[in-house]
Amino acid sequence: MIGAILAGGFGKRLKSFSQDTPKGLIQISNGLTILHRQIFDFSVIGIREAYILSGHLGEKIEQAFGSEYLGVRINYLREEKPMGTLFSMRNLLSVRSDEDILLRNGDTISDLNYREFVRYSMSLNHDMVMCVVKMRSPFGIVEFSGTTVTSFIEKPLLDYYINAGIYYIKRKSFDYFRRSYPEKDLEKSAFPEIVKGGNMGIYREDAFWIGIDSEKEVESARKEYEGRTDFDWGYTRKQRNEGRVSVTEIYVKGGERSSMKSGSGSVLRIERGTCIVSGEEKTNCSEGSTVAVGPKFTLEAVGNVKALLIETT
Repeated sequence: MIGAILAGGFGKRLKSFSQDTPKGLIQISNGLTILHRQIFDFSVIGIREAYILSGHLGEKIEQAFGSEYLGVRINYLREEKPMGTLFSMRNLLSVRSDEDILLRNGDTISDLNYREFVRYSMSLNHDMVMCVVKMRSPFGIVEFSGTTVTSFIEKPLLDYYINAGIYYIKRKSFDYFRRSYPEKDLEKSAFPEIVKGGNMGIYREDAFWIGIDSEKEVESARKEYEGRTDFDWGYTRKQRNEGRVSVTEIYVKGGERSSMKSGSGSVLRIERGTCIVSGEEKTNCSEGSTVAVGPKFTLEAVGNVKALLIETT
């Protein structure tokens, strides 16, 4: 399996950020760009070769990463003029068609469990698997009873799914991308043909995802990364300090485990998911559980787990 990133967009709605910077190099945290995070995701699941399919300001991406980053060998296929994502895929297949491809759009950030996504995709008979995420309403929702407003819900997740721009593409599907189509983009050419043949599967997971296509979404991504540090198993994020109490959010992907340190008198509160917490004793925990933890403990996630480590100094 190789990795590939579609990074040729102009970022027209990101002019204040991307006029002189390709969208993939927009910073979401100090020294961390969208592409840095994406290649980190590749490295975590053992991908050792990736292709960046670039266009606008592609030379700056090449300067930023060179030939290797985090143990991943980086190759570049750059368009001189916009040709569309179907061309980018064909261009990739002209040089590499010997392995399955984990393809992703170059403007998304996600805490998707990529290891599980790949395992699940390989277990299906489908030619290709698309990751889908719940659609977030662009507007706040008003709830009412009769003629009386009862509550407001700020931009909730809706019971509809959208394309997350993350795909597992198997070798047996490659011929779809070599066919002639009137449209230039994958979503309007090869993808509908794969769907028509009943050969596209889906993968769903309750994990953070954001597509960065506007200045507001850049700010949302930066807010997500305030106080946050990524690891191969998930992340930690310092939430707040109030007097002698500090709170750290811990996110561990399903099937992963994290060894942590904490101060005396600390407790771990499970906000979401089920896990096993091991220290002096082993405790099975589920949503709503609170368990005392010692100076060293291990959290082993059954499914994706979000917890709060509350420490008193």
